[in-house]
Amino acid sequence: MDSGDPKPSLATSRDNRRDRDFLLHLEAYLARRDGVDKLLKISRYAAKIALAAGTVPPTLAPRLKSFEASVGLSRKAFRLGKFVQDVNALRSSTGDPFLAAVAYGGEGIYYFIEQLVWLSKAGLINPRHASRLQKISAWAELIGYIGSIALKLKEIKNINFVLESKAQNDQEIHKLREKLVLKQLSVVQDIADGLMALGDVRDGKGWFSDPLLMASAGMLSALISTHKNWNSC
Repeated sequence: MDSGDPKPSLATSRDNRRDRDFLLHLEAYLARRDGVDKLLKISRYAAKIALAAGTVPPTLAPRLKSFEASVGLSRKAFRLGKFVQDVNALRSSTGDPFLAAVAYGGEGIYYFIEQLVWLSKAGLINPRHASRLQKISAWAELIGYIGSIALKLKEIKNINFVLESKAQNDQEIHKLREKLVLKQLSVVQDIADGLMALGDVRDGKGWFSDPLLMASAGMLSALISTHKNWNSC
């Protein structure tokens, strides 16, 4: 397109996404690492919810438990090297350097340790190290989510400030409001994931021992991230 041509409006972009062939959209979604990972996450937590709710026939329960464990291990393998994106995010971050270090640093350490957990469960590393590695991973994940929530709440505050203090045209306002909604959904997702990480840190003791609560939090997180990834591809 020539540089002098007008750019398509946001409404036109949304119409194009809506009119896009479903199978082509699905192909683009499944070509992404996160796309496949989130479908696996939905499958895993659907199985967890069914098991926790007690709606599964006794003959099917062992197979569903085996499926859930297998999907969990597959997700660890599928996220091999994902910590690199947190390293790059930290390098390119222009926001609060402390919060960025907590958020991206915590998540990056979590993804790195998860690789070792996978190798341990796969038998390459002595399995006796798995429990300690999982504890370190859970703490890093929890710290990462605390930083991520704080960082996103600060970004939400900045977006609201821009919306209230500046006269924007309709397209700019719509873009900011869409960005605001995505940030708010991301906070909800981080709270759900952080709740599960807290349960892992506490070894499922106390209120965080309820399997249905943890599985529901996981499903909520999976659905939000699936929605965001679907709309972005």
